[in-house]
Amino acid sequence: MSQQKIIQAIRKAANESGIKLSLDPSTFDSTLKSLNVDSLNAMSIIINVEKALNTRLPDEDLANLKTLGDLIRSFEKVTKQG
Repeated sequence: MSQQKIIQAIRKAANESGIKLSLDPSTFDSTLKSLNVDSLNAMSIIINVEKALNTRLPDEDLANLKTLGDLIRSFEKVTKQG
């Protein structure tokens, strides 16, 4: 799956959760916390993206998510595998 489709799914999930999230490439190295995404909001976004993409992130990936780029790369990895 293309990075653009993953970014669109993340944007939609963030909007549905009431989170204004910049998904500009310049923010990919930003921590989720610095983007004002707390752990509860992050999980809400992840769950909604998993549903939208019909996939699931492995628990070890979830434990290591720190930046927006980590989130995007994790979804790229699982969508390429399956």
